[in-house]
Amino acid sequence: MKHLSLFLACAASLVGTAAEAPSDATFADLAVAEKRLAAQQAIFDHSRSFVMASPEAKAWFERVRVVAKSSENPEVQSALSQVLLLNPAYKPLLPLNPKQPQVYDAPDGTTPETKLAQLERLLDQRRSSKEYPLTIEELVALTKSEDFATAQRANRLLRRISPTAAAPILWERLAKLTQRSQVQEVEDEILRLPTGLASKLLPADPAEMSLAAKGAWARIVAARVNSNGKSRLAIKASMLPLLKGPANELTEAAWAAVPRLFTEADRAALTEASQGLSERIAPKAKAALDALSAK
Repeated sequence: MKHLSLFLACAASLVGTAAEAPSDATFADLAVAEKRLAAQQAIFDHSRSFVMASPEAKAWFERVRVVAKSSENPEVQSALSQVLLLNPAYKPLLPLNPKQPQVYDAPDGTTPETKLAQLERLLDQRRSSKEYPLTIEELVALTKSEDFATAQRANRLLRRISPTAAAPILWERLAKLTQRSQVQEVEDEILRLPTGLASKLLPADPAEMSLAAKGAWARIVAARVNSNGKSRLAIKASMLPLLKGPANELTEAAWAAVPRLFTEADRAALTEASQGLSERIAPKAKAALDALSAK
């Protein structure tokens, strides 16, 4: 009982302290640079004690508003403007116009490029396929465009609508490209195909491809080829000569595919291929040999 009385006494003293409003001297201290910060804190702390709107809160915040308006010190004006936001009767203004903006339907495409843009927008919005401005047959025709950007956009949209129709076109296109930037775009689309579909149409021998396309082929092998696939042996035979190449991205990609494609039984052939490699490739070859599976 003694402890309870002591607790109630402390609580009463705290309530009484919080309810004491800063005096006129506290507001006068706002004009003194050395005392300004302490006065601002006292005013702020007292303002926080008003949780609900009341006559006392209204009188207090009106007093703060008058002082803020009469002060010529920008620091005092800024501090008291923040205090006024604690007024429980304050209603914040919405920053947005309550009037709803007008909505305009996007125009339908009239050229192949604008139809592709319209189709991509509809796909992003997950609209019904009945609204698509292009059929799969029309998209396939656009993938053969002489303009690479148009053809690649058609490839990308075709891959989103029908991966089965897009996969052979993407592989055929990759085999014909020579520019690294273009090869990389097609490679990205192939890697976005379903795993089984990408590996099913993977060429076993990239001999007819350009250097950039061979590098993409090796990276796709490293990411998608199943170690138990039917074409694994043919792909291994094509990959082994690439491991002995010069210091370029193709040789790096070939060694990156080693743990996915080869096993411990192939260590002797791989060790032979790793002899005489450049300082750039040798660490990658060692890491690939260390990562060989025992299966």
